[in-house]
Amino acid sequence: MIIQYLSLAAALTAAAADGLPATLSTSSIVPTIVTIAPSLHEYGRFADGGPDANWYVGFNNAWIVKLPPAPAGDFTHAFIGAKLGRAKTRPVPDKPWLRETIPGKVYAGISASPAWTSEQSFFLAETKDIPAEADAQARVDGVGAGEWFWAEVPLSQVSFTAPNYLIVWSPTNYFTKASSAPILAAADLEEPGGETRAWLNRSIQGVPPRSRGASLETPLNTLAPAIAIKLVPPGPEEPAVSVADFSVARAGKRVIVRFSAAGEDVAEAWVESSRDQLEWQRASRIQRRPPYTFSLSPDKAPAPGSFLRGAARDISGAVGVSDGYMIPYAPR
Repeated sequence: MIIQYLSLAAALTAAAADGLPATLSTSSIVPTIVTIAPSLHEYGRFADGGPDANWYVGFNNAWIVKLPPAPAGDFTHAFIGAKLGRAKTRPVPDKPWLRETIPGKVYAGISASPAWTSEQSFFLAETKDIPAEADAQARVDGVGAGEWFWAEVPLSQVSFTAPNYLIVWSPTNYFTKASSAPILAAADLEEPGGETRAWLNRSIQGVPPRSRGASLETPLNTLAPAIAIKLVPPGPEEPAVSVADFSVARAGKRVIVRFSAAGEDVAEAWVESSRDQLEWQRASRIQRRPPYTFSLSPDKAPAPGSFLRGAARDISGAVGVSDGYMIPYAPR
């Protein structure tokens, strides 16, 4: 369960009118979400399929929302996120019967005003991890509905007394149209025509607006972009996520990795590799549902003597990992 805060200002106004204290409680167990729609699950437009309405995240296309001040509470971590989908693919050179994801990145920013510095900008996702758009004429791997992606930000950058302005864009100069760029999800506003809380800016060039005057271009009064803040309360002393039952097997040239992940609200899992068990890098796609079974292609499979491990993360951002497994050398 995730607690959602749609309109903090409206709640406080209603409380004042009823003679109640102007406060809202927050959960001590699960994250608190600040977003425009009543729920993260309301954002079902565009990123899941059907017409995309040109809602692409681009080099020249930034989406901005004005969120209310975050509710008071005891929080230790903060994240900003967006629901993204329909990453585009293209034929592999010299192998047109295969398709590859068009590479690119998506960034997000948070500020107390509609202007963002480099210190207020954060990497959000690579297109290789965003669900791909289906193609009626070709097989495409990784097709699925849009997913939420989150970037951790300093808690000090979230305002608890003034509105928070969030922005999502891409620094990838190839993303200038919906046919090449990923798509941002949206939700229908329950009361269209009220205070403007979202905008589209089509004048950027790979970076967010640096000044307020060049920021809020085109108001969006009927749809809300899928952009949110996630606030995480203090976690338990014991690890919140555990990874066990790790196993590795060969299937031809591929390496098959399996493991289980236990915890409350496990959100995603992946495989990591390392040469020395000091620095680890993700070696697989992210899976968001069990069973956690991964097929590593020859170019992703680590060399003998290096290590693999399983990793999983819950909705609060807590990560658990398995012990490292060394890839054995072939017998002589």
